[in-house]
Amino acid sequence: MKNNLLQLLSVAMISLLLICGCKMNGKKQSSSGKTQELMIVTNKNIYNGQAKAALDEIFNTPQEGLNQPEPRFEMVCIDPSTFNGSEMFKTHHNVLSLDIKKDGDNKVSVAHNKWANPQTVITITATDHHSLDSVLRANKDLLLEEYYTSERNRMAALFAETPNASVNNKVKEMYGFSLLFPDEFRIAKTEGNFTWIRQESKDYGLQFYISTQFAGDPAALTEEGIIANIDTLMKQHVPCDADGSYQSTEHNDVYYTHKTKLGDIEAIEVRGLWRCINDFMGGPFISETFVTPDGEKIVTLIGCVYSPSQLNKMVMKRDLLMRLDGICHTLKY
Repeated sequence: MKNNLLQLLSVAMISLLLICGCKMNGKKQSSSGKTQELMIVTNKNIYNGQAKAALDEIFNTPQEGLNQPEPRFEMVCIDPSTFNGSEMFKTHHNVLSLDIKKDGDNKVSVAHNKWANPQTVITITATDHHSLDSVLRANKDLLLEEYYTSERNRMAALFAETPNASVNNKVKEMYGFSLLFPDEFRIAKTEGNFTWIRQESKDYGLQFYISTQFAGDPAALTEEGIIANIDTLMKQHVPCDADGSYQSTEHNDVYYTHKTKLGDIEAIEVRGLWRCINDFMGGPFISETFVTPDGEKIVTLIGCVYSPSQLNKMVMKRDLLMRLDGICHTLKY
């Protein structure tokens, strides 16, 4: 209870500042909230009832491709009267409203940018607790897709506030498409058809690789082909700290592969773990592989997170990976 209250107060303070600023310039306020945080608007009877198991299954299960268990989303529950009585909470970028109306219908509605921008507000009403549980489970894929898209849109909006023009222009010049990198990123290496862009801080490091190869081999678009290409690129271009060490994917763990879209571009996403051969570094990665619109080349985008655990501080690898995922989804031709 105390942690939830502190979270709500944190959201409220940020939201109040945003609302005040936006009222002055007449624009819709920017959305608030932590990365991959979801505000559940419902009463405690519903939240702690039969629907809680469905909510946990959808949002509280570990995110794929991490080397430590972290939930997909952090859920914060707030009573409808508190939410509706204040504009501060309405700026949250991810809102899920749950209600039971015995005389109503089971239905799901999705609204974008209702009170803030960017924002996703999903409202689910059901005739009873059992029906609410069923509706939640039946719409699991919709809920996750909408809220992950909301996260990526919010990342893009944040990156656009402080873009690194030199990095972004260099990427467009070399590859013919644009990606939006925030100011903290710098180009570390460019060799032939390979570019290494990185962000380093005292708590973590983010690495982003871009590479192209000629299209033609169908195997290059399979999971095995993508992993083999990533391993080759890393061994050739990305040394680790120890002598003779280099980066590679972790072959002893599971890869998670599915089709996705980067704007209008169909892509194959692979998530998994990376490691340093002959060294002790590692972490999660995400990659996106797609064929250029002219069909001549295959492009692979790779984002790697390095964030060692600390006794007094834990940086969520899930949130750092979302930053790299967000960069991938800013792709435009």
